[in-house]
Amino acid sequence: MLVPVPPPRRAIASWDEAARLMRARSTDLRRAHDEIRRAEADSRTALAAVLPSLNATGTASHTLLPAAGSNTFVDASGATVSAASGRARNTLNASLRLGVPLVDLKAWHAIGTAHRNEDAARLGQAELERTTAAALAAAIAESVTAERVSELGRVGLKNALERLALTEAKERTGTATGLDIVRAKQDVAQARSSLVTSDEALRKSRDALGLAVGFAEPVGVLPTTSLESIESGALKACHPLPHLEQRPDLLAAKQQVELSARRAHEVDLGFFPTLSASSTLAQSVTDVSGAGLATWNVQAVLSVPLWDGGARYGARRNAAAVTDESLGSLTALRRTSSVGLAQARRNVEVARESLRVAKEARDLAFEVDRLTRAGYQTGKGTSLELVASAVALRQAEVNLALEELGLIQARLSSLLTLATCGAAR
Repeated sequence: MLVPVPPPRRAIASWDEAARLMRARSTDLRRAHDEIRRAEADSRTALAAVLPSLNATGTASHTLLPAAGSNTFVDASGATVSAASGRARNTLNASLRLGVPLVDLKAWHAIGTAHRNEDAARLGQAELERTTAAALAAAIAESVTAERVSELGRVGLKNALERLALTEAKERTGTATGLDIVRAKQDVAQARSSLVTSDEALRKSRDALGLAVGFAEPVGVLPTTSLESIESGALKACHPLPHLEQRPDLLAAKQQVELSARRAHEVDLGFFPTLSASSTLAQSVTDVSGAGLATWNVQAVLSVPLWDGGARYGARRNAAAVTDESLGSLTALRRTSSVGLAQARRNVEVARESLRVAKEARDLAFEVDRLTRAGYQTGKGTSLELVASAVALRQAEVNLALEELGLIQARLSSLLTLATCGAAR
């Protein structure tokens, strides 16, 4: 078990490399980009409703009855009519229709709503970039810490084996008992158990990092990667904001409130009449006369909505409820974001103080273990003290590594709680 966990096939060398992989392979960012494309398509569709439309129609018909060669046929009234009297066997009709919307308040208003929906989609992508960058930084930092904790576990196991060898040597000289041997072996067993746990945590951290950068396989970090480099990389990718109200998720929530209000107003505009103009140019050719018949007309159409069974009133009440829900969501987000920002800033000081205490505890545990081992070698200590000091030192080393991770995470959280990560596009 002193052999380290085999390294994964792929390893991250820097924050820039990890961010580049994440931008290229993240399905969440791809979906956010597709949402923007859909919003842009909806804007084009809304614009089409107020632009002129031009449609061409062609029709070709062939009369089967009367049969070919028949000079007469019986019409619907029962009268016998000569085929030469104007009955055509083949007819061609073609028409060209131009429609021009003149007054449509609802369609005009829908164009502005569609553009604001585009803005909301872009804000949603910006918020996803912020949270994705935070998740990536956390995954890299956890992987770095897991590598260190796993290595500390091996160092602890090596020290436990050395203490066991020392105890066995003392037993051969008659200065140690069988109980001392059992205690030393128990210490080795505890070190092995901790190492199994830390190795599995390392493998899971590699799996999490692989998912964060878009791979269905473990991804590790190079031994030269430090927590400070990860923090500095995230600081360069994300930029602080002057006010909490400018954070992308809050801006997106405000945009949703405005969109809900505009959609409610669109329902109201559906009660107004619409005015449009159209013109149709038609050409008809038959095989009777051989000459074409052309027609051209111009129309003005006024459409006045009178009664639709109450559908618009139902849509108006639904839109009002959606607007109220959006306002409630915005208020709740403001509250949680304000509290989260205060906690994130406070957590930095807490993590810094915890790290200082952990360093002191590690230094004291190291000195206790050194003195205990020196005393045990000269016969001034017991095996129980030796094992207890070793366990305390191993735990102090792990606690220090975790507190270092906690400080980096607290700093990143404090930054990203009030930041935008546009560089992660």
